[in-house]
Amino acid sequence: MTRAAVLLAAAGAIGALGASGCGGGAVAGSGRPGDAGSREADASPADGAVGGADAHGDDAPTGDDAAAPIDAHGEAPVEAEASGPPARLVGFASGYGPGIQWLSVDTATGAITPAGEVTSFGTAPSFLAVDAASKHLYAVDENTPGQVGAYSIDATTGALTFQNAVASGGDGPPYVGLDPQGKWVLVANYTSGTVAVLPVKADGSLGAAVHTASPGQLAHMMVADPADHFVFVPCKGSDYVAQYVFDASTGNLTANQVPTMATAAGAGPRHLAFHPNGTIAYLVNETDSTVEELSFDALAGTLAPIQTASTLAPGFTGTNTAAEVHVHPSGAWLFVSNRGDDSIATFPLDASGRIGTPTFTKSGGATPRDFALDPTGTFLYAANETTGNVVAFRFDAASGTLTPSGSTVTAAMASFVGLFPLP
Repeated sequence: MTRAAVLLAAAGAIGALGASGCGGGAVAGSGRPGDAGSREADASPADGAVGGADAHGDDAPTGDDAAAPIDAHGEAPVEAEASGPPARLVGFASGYGPGIQWLSVDTATGAITPAGEVTSFGTAPSFLAVDAASKHLYAVDENTPGQVGAYSIDATTGALTFQNAVASGGDGPPYVGLDPQGKWVLVANYTSGTVAVLPVKADGSLGAAVHTASPGQLAHMMVADPADHFVFVPCKGSDYVAQYVFDASTGNLTANQVPTMATAAGAGPRHLAFHPNGTIAYLVNETDSTVEELSFDALAGTLAPIQTASTLAPGFTGTNTAAEVHVHPSGAWLFVSNRGDDSIATFPLDASGRIGTPTFTKSGGATPRDFALDPTGTFLYAANETTGNVVAFRFDAASGTLTPSGSTVTAAMASFVGLFPLP
């Protein structure tokens, strides 16, 4: 099948399916706090309920607040492909400095410029998530004990106003996201190896966790499938992805009948991203710098490996850890960031989702902990932790080429960047 045919077929799939769930996580060997952790095997997930029935009651979100969210980076909303690019975007960047920045975004050129900053409720807002309506932002505080904070977003400027903060259900949380209905905030706690489900109230603030679980060592992220029936937790220290049945009405997690999907020994599973076709996911393994294509059984809620590819060029001899993974909105390209090689690997995907031979583009800094695409997939933004900058690239979806656009902003110890449509 030609590249044009792949793009057209994938775009049709996007019209029927939601965005991928993916995000950043903890970095081994990057010098950030909370990276140390045991790699002892954790035989199977263990659940621990912290609440009772549905915690929402009258606080359940409605209307726009209950809409299915785009992923944590603002990528690939279903409607964006059909209706064209958003008229206005806001960018958010954060890391291990105390501030959360909002950025002005030129949707024509992809240029980003600082627009404002708020001092976080904690000292390490290492990962952020935004709801579908771009009304509320959620930030972790990657400390011990961990916290998650809620902010309202000004619809005109993107400015943030703090609402409240609650316990994250563990220590060292590197990830926060939303379930597809936007009713629950999902948080993984790296140091303690726990996850928690937090209710989103009608005003966008957070309630205390209604459920916690202990999926395995060094839990890196917590992501629901596009239909909001299952939750997956890559556990870097246990070399598996924990698999849960998710009750989106109560926030309850139950270990799946097949509780884990194992990776290779020492792989270090980190982040997971769903393909727009809904039948495939991609798992990036931090320690051995590989990315896996996985089949997704939407009835059983289980993942299974299909293919594994290196995120590095043949002959690479340096030290590297893989970090972030995203699928292009077209479904025709896969991106992974490399810390050490300091590159973005761009993989072509065929019509069945198989991974092809990658090309590599330097990230414009050191240690690209995170990166994000704008909703149209025209621009990619790399957050370089060691050099403390966010660098913009233009992506040619016909050739798979990333080209620096010349736009860069400073962001202290940058570990997150995301682009979101404003109303």
